[in-house]
Amino acid sequence: MMWHLVVVVIMGLCMGAFAHLVRKLSRNRLPKWLVPVFASIGMLGYLAYYDYAWFSFKCSQLPAGTEVVYEQRKKSFFRPWSYVSTPVNSFVVYDGQHRQIELDGKAVVEYFTYEFQKSPIETLIKHHNLLDCENLERGSRGEAKDQLAFHFVKIGKEDPMYRMFCAE
Repeated sequence: MMWHLVVVVIMGLCMGAFAHLVRKLSRNRLPKWLVPVFASIGMLGYLAYYDYAWFSFKCSQLPAGTEVVYEQRKKSFFRPWSYVSTPVNSFVVYDGQHRQIELDGKAVVEYFTYEFQKSPIETLIKHHNLLDCENLERGSRGEAKDQLAFHFVKIGKEDPMYRMFCAE
């Protein structure tokens, strides 16, 4: 977060200095307002670049064998470029490891997923999941202390984890 703020300020200074140089080379024929406009364009340009590059950068850091199973994209008034092409704001990764266990007399699949969220402070949430292929239910438990029990929800056959483990 701190480094992004530093880069935004540097981009504003560089683009503002570039506009000032062009203005001086034109012997002050260009208007003064070009300097803050160029500085603003530089700052917003970096923010837009970071928004679009974040997902591919995070995916390049993932270990081999991991798989992105879900992406979330949101538009925002404060990011006007998101109305043109919406960037990824969060995504869920499956680590490639699972095991069959028995729970209350039913065979279920146990696996972990990791949710990456892009915000001013990037967060990573680890989810412990159980998948009941027979009843089409998925139970999830986060890493927070108040989430000790599994909360089961109905899923459809189009669910990526169901297709991965159960549809054979």
